Amino acid sequence: MGQFSQYVMNGIMNGSVYALIALGIVSIFKSTKVVNFAQGHVIMFGAYFYFTFSVMLPEATFMPDWVLKWEPEWLAAYKEGALMFSPKAAIAGWVNNLPRIILGIIGAVICNGILGLLIERVFMRPLLGQSSFAMILCTIGLIWVLEGSASLIWTADVDQVPPLGPNFPIRFTLFGEQVFFFSASVVNFGLALFLFGLLMLVLRFTRSGVAIRATAEDQSTAYAMGINVPAVFSSAWVIASTTGAFAGAILASRNGLSPTLGLFGLSVLAIVLMGGLDSFLGVLIAAMLVGIFESLTQWQLGGEIAEIVPYVLVLIVIIWRPNGLLGQAEIERI
Repeated sequence: MGQFSQYVMNGIMNGSVYALIALGIVSIFKSTKVVNFAQGHVIMFGAYFYFTFSVMLPEATFMPDWVLKWEPEWLAAYKEGALMFSPKAAIAGWVNNLPRIILGIIGAVICNGILGLLIERVFMRPLLGQSSFAMILCTIGLIWVLEGSASLIWTADVDQVPPLGPNFPIRFTLFGEQVFFFSASVVNFGLALFLFGLLMLVLRFTRSGVAIRATAEDQSTAYAMGINVPAVFSSAWVIASTTGAFAGAILASRNGLSPTLGLFGLSVLAIVLMGGLDSFLGVLIAAMLVGIFESLTQWQLGGEIAEIVPYVLVLIVIIWRPNGLLGQAEIERI
């Protein structure tokens, strides 16, 4: 039972990251009715921006030394005598990296937000009035544009970035068996759920959120009510890109950084289809279910079988509910 709980908790933590990635796909679809196949590669760019501002820029000669490694006197006294891999040493190491982590997050959010705005203005805005299929094909083409650009701007080598939280092992006994995971996974879990909840509040209680929801219901009516629909489209792409910057930083700190990181978004697309393209809550539930089933499958059957779990689950759900778990069926009136 303890091992079962271990893998369920691992699955929930992974599911929160899946939900954060899926958030961008749903926000774009709700406002534009376009499935963004390139969201994974937008996230990959966010990861590279985080690498640029947290690793490359602090190492530049014109940057002050404390950005690369911040070590005030009180921190040196705190970590004195700390054992390697102990919580105390991990927290001290994280505080050492805190200036460049903050710089990396701020730089990644700003640059990825600009990237999302450029994609919407340069590639998607000229297609307004065209069929959704043409816009979807455009997002598919963006996959190769973004992947090739990342290889040209940076390199195809795998790099490491500082984790967003202190990384030390947490062990405790549950049902008579020892449970083990890393503290950085808990930080990633909390950050992902916080951002997910924050966006829900923005969409629910702000004027921009109301405009996005109104545009999602009916673009023509939104125009008639004085809503700037193209501006709503831009806002949706910026939201998807900025949340993607956080997701990219989390994925890069967990899995390493390379241009293939963008392929992760294709498996998350299955989660979006499973939860419902227009339902944030449905996507959250689907992400948690996929995370748990994926983790349990890896435990019992191995990693290769676990990779197909999202696709098997989405097929089962779509056969049962074609619009996803909480997706709304569209009613066409003649």
